[in-house]
Amino acid sequence: MAHKTPTVWVMSWGTAPQAEIQLPEQSERSIRLESEAWWAWLELPSTRSFAYPIYDSQVGYIRGFMTVRKERRARGSEYWVAYRRTGKRLRKIYLGRVTQLTQQQLAAIAEHFLAMDVAAVRGGMEGQKEVMPGQIGGVSLEREAMMRRVKWSHRTVQLG
Repeated sequence: MAHKTPTVWVMSWGTAPQAEIQLPEQSERSIRLESEAWWAWLELPSTRSFAYPIYDSQVGYIRGFMTVRKERRARGSEYWVAYRRTGKRLRKIYLGRVTQLTQQQLAAIAEHFLAMDVAAVRGGMEGQKEVMPGQIGGVSLEREAMMRRVKWSHRTVQLG
């Protein structure tokens, strides 16, 4: 049987959003976010990840989901991170400890991922290689550095 990811569903968007996490294959099928049961569920060793919707109010539907994962640091403490693929790039945003996993913070991070998606599409970056500051087009940094050395050495030969 396939593993089903627990998913947060927001019942109302806007100033006072209400959300529940749907827990597949468990006796307690849903938990309201920020309730005592929510905090207890997040602390369970078996709780490793869940999905949170990225809702676009401009079009009125969910554009996708971000994955929220519990990760362990080298020193043994656990923290939460949100992941979302934008084009071909996997983005990661640090959320913090369990106590910081509020509905408001999750909604803000979802908005941030939506803004990245929209910027990538509007900028024509969808499917293209990301360009670093100072980099020319889609040329690799190594090739660009080599071309600058060639230009510089050519310039010094002409001046000398």
